[in-house]
Amino acid sequence: MESNLTRAEISEKVIRLFVDIIGFIDRNQVTEQTDFIHDFKIIDEDLTCFVMQIKWQFNLQATQDDWNHITTIQQVVDLIVQCRQ
Repeated sequence: MESNLTRAEISEKVIRLFVDIIGFIDRNQVTEQTDFIHDFKIIDEDLTCFVMQIKWQFNLQATQDDWNHITTIQQVVDLIVQCRQ
């Protein structure tokens, strides 16, 4: 992971990963407040793939408990920032 990324850079990288993995969402439709489930009905394999890419791209060692209540881009970014500290 690039440890010198700012929170804004992490956020943009997470949003781009989300858009690339899901495939049918335009970048301008996604913000930190985007809720995967309520906004786009993203569940199952797409969400699993997104989480796996986040773990890999950011070398994230978060537990399943850490992920259980995450539903927004902002929460993903917060988890990455928290795990970097």
